[in-house]
Amino acid sequence: MNSFLLRRLVPFFVAAVVIEFLTFALLLLAEREYVDWAFMPMIKTVGVLIKTTTISFLYMMLPYALYLLILPAKYVNSKFDRFIAAANFSIFIFLNLFEETMSLVFWEKFSAAFNFIAVEYLIDMREIADDISQNYLFIAYIAALIIITFLIVRRAEKFLLTSVPYPRWFKRTIYTAIYVLCCALIYINTDEQELEINENYFNNELSKDGTYSLVRSLWKSDLTYQDFVVKNKDILTSTK
Repeated sequence: MNSFLLRRLVPFFVAAVVIEFLTFALLLLAEREYVDWAFMPMIKTVGVLIKTTTISFLYMMLPYALYLLILPAKYVNSKFDRFIAAANFSIFIFLNLFEETMSLVFWEKFSAAFNFIAVEYLIDMREIADDISQNYLFIAYIAALIIITFLIVRRAEKFLLTSVPYPRWFKRTIYTAIYVLCCALIYINTDEQELEINENYFNNELSKDGTYSLVRSLWKSDLTYQDFVVKNKDILTSTK
């Protein structure tokens, strides 16, 4: 097992899980009247959330995994390596915070995780710009995310590198190939419908990681807006 790669990815994964579960807790609190709080439904909800968060994480970290593959041994834990690790972590944290905040905004409007509606909405960039300028203090919002990102990176910076021995080129190639293969197999074998294992609509929606839902909708959505509204009309109406 490539313990070097795993150790370098651990801070990213911990951060992703913490950010995701903080968002989950906020939405859970907001929809507490509609969520099924029984033991098994909640276990299923948390289980699917961990699964979709992990899938999103694996895909997001592919560029960093490829960087660790081609990094010359003499540069491991160097100032250059530290800079790249910190830069990657900063971008990763900022994107996660941005996505989670947008997830909250999207949920407030549609009572759902990111889906095909978000994809269709994102196509018209002018509409997005107008909506943001009219309803949100965009510059202040971005500045706040940058400050939070900076504070998190400063706190976690010492954990980004590791003293674990750096594998030789052949082993790194094998491990990276396995990593890429796992991502491909996950994409091929994960069915969106199989993730909706709860009878409660809100449990199902809360269990979906935002990044996973958005990308999945972009690639494999087969539900129309009309079908979505008809299917969930009573549920959506009751929350407004």
